[in-house]
Amino acid sequence: MDIVVTCEYRFYRTPDGKVWTGSAFLYDFWLRYLDVFDSVFVVARIKDVDTAQDTWRLSSGSRVEFVALPYYVGLAGLLKNLTTIRSTIQRTATKERALIYRVPSQSAMLASLFRGKQHGYALEVVGDPYDVFSSGITHSWLDKVLAWLSYAGLKSMANHALAGCYVTKHYLQQRYPVGDNGLSVGCSDIELPDEKIRASFRTFTQPGKELVFVGSFAQLYKGPDLLIRALAHLKGRGQHFHANVLGGGIYLEPMQALAKELGCAECITFVGEVNHHQVMEYLDKADLFVMPSRTEGLPRALIEAMSRGLPCIASSVGGIPELLDAAYMIENQNWQSLADKIERLMASPTELTHASEQNLLRAREYEQSVLYHTRKQFYQSYRQLKQELL
Repeated sequence: MDIVVTCEYRFYRTPDGKVWTGSAFLYDFWLRYLDVFDSVFVVARIKDVDTAQDTWRLSSGSRVEFVALPYYVGLAGLLKNLTTIRSTIQRTATKERALIYRVPSQSAMLASLFRGKQHGYALEVVGDPYDVFSSGITHSWLDKVLAWLSYAGLKSMANHALAGCYVTKHYLQQRYPVGDNGLSVGCSDIELPDEKIRASFRTFTQPGKELVFVGSFAQLYKGPDLLIRALAHLKGRGQHFHANVLGGGIYLEPMQALAKELGCAECITFVGEVNHHQVMEYLDKADLFVMPSRTEGLPRALIEAMSRGLPCIASSVGGIPELLDAAYMIENQNWQSLADKIERLMASPTELTHASEQNLLRAREYEQSVLYHTRKQFYQSYRQLKQELL
């Protein structure tokens, strides 16, 4: 049996038919499906380009075929291409193929309308669309409308799904439960090889100075502006910390301008986009990982930081309370609290050491060897449920 997987990520295709990715969804990602299914058909937005950039990696490969959706951007682009998106997904997702919608996804929601359990699709729930729109995308009344529509749409999709795999242990399945008798499994989406997990926790002998932030600047979901305001506030109190900020996107220059405006530009190095190996190097050099996100599912960047024995502070959104204790979380968008917690934690080598030990222990719950069996069993169970419908 083949499987169709819808994905909101945007890919690039060269004239030789190869499909490339800037960061996520390398070819190895699709192997999780190929352990159970014969072939994978990935339905996603694809942009045709003449050549691949040096930093891109292959996403296509043996038994993985891509089906292109229009390379739209934003709500206006979605509405303009609505008919094509819906027909492409429905044409690819034939009755004989298994189908997994990776959600939240506006295109998947449109394609699933009026399709009940008899169609036999499953969900992989990696985030909460209500939180995404509530965090402010259009900064208008439209955010509230889109938040409610997305919440209602995903709730309906889950209710009609044969099965659901959630990246959280509790949070997302409580908000978007599968219907009666549906298969429901909690399993993080992260790929965390056992050998990448630090062997022992860090022992701090002096106060910390170096922070690290990892996140896309395509939107402000990760809260880089909140970190900048916190650092400016700390500088005004005579506390000087330095942060390496990793990531790129359209909001990178505005954030650099904000740092200058608030007088803390010298406290921040905007590194830009880096590869995964370089991210690990920055994590290992830092004393504290900071993630003041406005919305999250179960953030892989946070788990990766924890796996390196790095103390962390993050917002109490999405599945983050499943990873960190209250002492290391802040309320959503509360940059004053972020500043206070950075100052308190970085001043105490004892507390930094304790946080390192605690984070490393919790990260080991997400080892690849542990998650692999849970995920494979989910795919096998879903395949059986789908076959019973044929």
